[in-house]
Amino acid sequence: MKILTRYIVKEHIGPFIFGLSVIMFILLMNFLVKYIGKIFGKGLELSTIFKLIYLNLSWMLALAVPMAVLIAVLMAYGRFSADNEITILKSSGISIYRIIRPSLMLGIFVTVVMIYFNDQILPESNHQAKILFRAINQKKPTLQLEEHILYKIGRYTFSVSQIEKPLPDEWLDMSNLLGPEYRTATNIDRLSDLVIFDRSDPRVDITITAKQGWMVFSEKRKSILFTLFDGEYHKWDHLKPDQYQRSFFDKQLVVIPAKEFVFEEQEISHRSDREMNIKMMRAKVNGFEKQIQTRLDRIGSLVGKNMAPYQHRLKSVGNDLKNTVNDSVSLSSLPAKKWRAALRKARNNSARLYQQMRMHQSFIESQEKNINRFLVEIYKKISIPFACIVFVLVGAPLGVMARKGNMGMAISMSIGFFMLYWIFLIGGEELADRRFLPPFAAMWAANFIVGTAGLYLTWRAVKESSFINWDKLARIFKRGKKEQDAYV
Repeated sequence: MKILTRYIVKEHIGPFIFGLSVIMFILLMNFLVKYIGKIFGKGLELSTIFKLIYLNLSWMLALAVPMAVLIAVLMAYGRFSADNEITILKSSGISIYRIIRPSLMLGIFVTVVMIYFNDQILPESNHQAKILFRAINQKKPTLQLEEHILYKIGRYTFSVSQIEKPLPDEWLDMSNLLGPEYRTATNIDRLSDLVIFDRSDPRVDITITAKQGWMVFSEKRKSILFTLFDGEYHKWDHLKPDQYQRSFFDKQLVVIPAKEFVFEEQEISHRSDREMNIKMMRAKVNGFEKQIQTRLDRIGSLVGKNMAPYQHRLKSVGNDLKNTVNDSVSLSSLPAKKWRAALRKARNNSARLYQQMRMHQSFIESQEKNINRFLVEIYKKISIPFACIVFVLVGAPLGVMARKGNMGMAISMSIGFFMLYWIFLIGGEELADRRFLPPFAAMWAANFIVGTAGLYLTWRAVKESSFINWDKLARIFKRGKKEQDAYV
């Protein structure tokens, strides 16, 4: 029996690797197409791009593994059935349950591994990817100057009439004159007829012109450096309009801060639900529940505090009415001013109490939504890996009953079942977020429904019956293909 178990497990490895590779490739291409405009064209190093792709492979792997399990099981048992190995095993007295058991054990093993992966590795990868995405979004493309074009960086605006790329020997010879930033720079521009408008101080207008200049970007200072020669400096203070400054210079250094051109990753303390493990989210849920309980206690105290005077007043009014009736005095004899004052006070107190209740209710609903959101993510970390077991229950009997297993049929059926499972999962998450379903039911409904179908298929496979006529289905596909070829 150990030989049979090893043989069945071995037949799963190749299709699993193939299916996982294909699905990961599709998800990766979709990711690159979606973010190609944000990743490329910003002067990022290849190592940064590869790091971003590597970090995003985690969520792709979490989605791809269950589907790869389904593909592997369908292809393995489809081949067993096509080569009549299933028939031989059953004729040897080995039941379908025994034949499927190695795959089920393998599915349980993969489920345990993926639960650990989703809880410990995936959240940290998502967090690091978020930090990297934020740094990429904040970085602007490398500045490429063009002649007679106004460029705005922060509160600085400048234009250049002529741009030249000097030879390395040129700027090395002038490095002592220009400064240390020019010695190690790889992108230096020699400029002519520059104009720089400095509006860093809203009260002061500064205009700098120069006949010659050099420009370099300093990563150390996170600034663009202009070393200007033979120019003028103009300054006008709005608070002192009668004072205008004009001066000449032979050489001047202008520093324009440009942090947006520097790629810099900064740690983010805040984490979303997809960047937390189960322990972190449980702590969040407990915190929300405590806040809800605190508000409920406040509501109880508020109601008791506001109702106590009314209870006393009602008792007093009852005694007054009793005395009034005994004394045969009509209620209409009470002053109208007192009735209006009491009514106005009651209305004001009721309105105030109503607004306070609305505020507490809104807060409690908000916290309950947060609890649902975290509980959905907690159950998702377990329910998606559990799909590996569900897909074994679905794929194995389908492969056994197919009789003519092949790669195309296996992939088509696996995509269909996985899409059905994913529709249930996404729909359940949406319903849970809107509080139409409890988080547990929303996240586990797909496993229960598809798993029940898998148990039914397994029972039908054991009974050697099939509700799908595979030969008829193949003829339908062939007929459709012939009609399509004839039409073309």
